[in-house]
Amino acid sequence: MSDPGGPSGEALFPGDAQTREPRVLFVDDDAYMRRLMTARLAHMGAQVETAPGAPAALTFLESHRPDLIVLDAVMPGMDGFDLCRRLKGDPLLQSIPVVILTAVARDLRQRSLAAGADDYLSKLDQDVLFRLRFRLAYRLALRLAGGADDPPATAPATLLAVSASRAVPAQLGTHLLPVAVQVEEAATLDEALARLQGWKPDLLTLDLALGPDHLDGWLAQLRGLPHGADLPVLALATKGEEPWLAGLEPLIQDRLLKPLDGHESRHRVRHLLRVARV
Repeated sequence: MSDPGGPSGEALFPGDAQTREPRVLFVDDDAYMRRLMTARLAHMGAQVETAPGAPAALTFLESHRPDLIVLDAVMPGMDGFDLCRRLKGDPLLQSIPVVILTAVARDLRQRSLAAGADDYLSKLDQDVLFRLRFRLAYRLALRLAGGADDPPATAPATLLAVSASRAVPAQLGTHLLPVAVQVEEAATLDEALARLQGWKPDLLTLDLALGPDHLDGWLAQLRGLPHGADLPVLALATKGEEPWLAGLEPLIQDRLLKPLDGHESRHRVRHLLRVARV
């Protein structure tokens, strides 16, 4: 189903336009969650099919090929992790991106990636983060379905970390060293904009501690630069700063929570780079 009142042609990424509605299969044994997620995903411009568990999902996939599969982590019988492993082990289905819905527990996020999921999202995350993450999932799904090449996970990259705190880029540099992401830093918005006049990193992280009053105007300036029009932006926010994301939603692609966690930093950066490069 789709919501005719939902966004049409909504930008999934800088420079992108949504050319068609993504086809999503949502698998959950909870009927209320199936109704809720169908409404939320459809409002974002997706055609949503549902299945009440792994057996029904596998039967559906025998004759249908969605662009994206969303799984609940906890289901009776075959849970979301086992079903994800089954899908990623099938040569006919393994290229379809999978998102696992989890609780907030860190071990469930790590289990999601260990099972082969492309991303995970907590059911308790705020609406802005839900929309940001699913825009990334839609973009990845539609590009792969259209025949785009999936970039190597080990491809080197550069990141510009904009933060008044020297500790933030230092932490990111340590966290991202194992995944070949080189971190450069800028202490102010003016310094970052000056650097971006003649240089384009692969990714920009923007510390919301710089203050909400100037960030939207600065990001609008960034999008006007030749090197900034399609630059992916990952916002760094504490829980207290998260309400500021709503005003920045059209200009950013994802959020990384402070204090920074190494596992989460590596996944969010690598996932955003992958989506940007597909």
